Amino acid sequence: KQWYQRRVRGLHKHSRDAEAKQLLEEAVQFADSLSLNRSLAQVACELGDYATAEKRLEMAVNSVKQGDEELLGPILTDLGQVLLLQGRTTMGIKYLQGAIDGYKNVVGTECPEYARSLNVVSVGHLMLGDSIRANRARGEAGTVLANLKKKRL
Repeated sequence: KQWYQRRVRGLHKHSRDAEAKQLLEEAVQFADSLSLNRSLAQVACELGDYATAEKRLEMAVNSVKQGDEELLGPILTDLGQVLLLQGRTTMGIKYLQGAIDGYKNVVGTECPEYARSLNVVSVGHLMLGDSIRANRARGEAGTVLANLKKKRL
């Protein structure tokens, strides 16, 4: 199982390779873990298989255990982005807003993943024609990233 997990984590570098596809099919039987489902979703997304990516991300969300809620933000952001890629904008924004709310309530807003969630939700708002909300989200993301950069210096 660990061998598959190591190999699947690195598959996104070789996702167009026939060996990667075969390995993915074999790895599906072990896809009960959070990290493996996220890795499979990333590969599926790179292959343009958004339905499989969505399914794997939903499995990842369902496998988050109580006490590990801080892991939900990046997964919900990925899921929202996959839904946007499928044209399911309203549903995507709901997942993205869930990620944003989770950062505000659980993790905190001073992290790059929070800014990523804001940037992706801004794309969703643009897709709906709401440039005001899009600009607000993108502006907040820029502020977060600028503050993080200042802290590093």
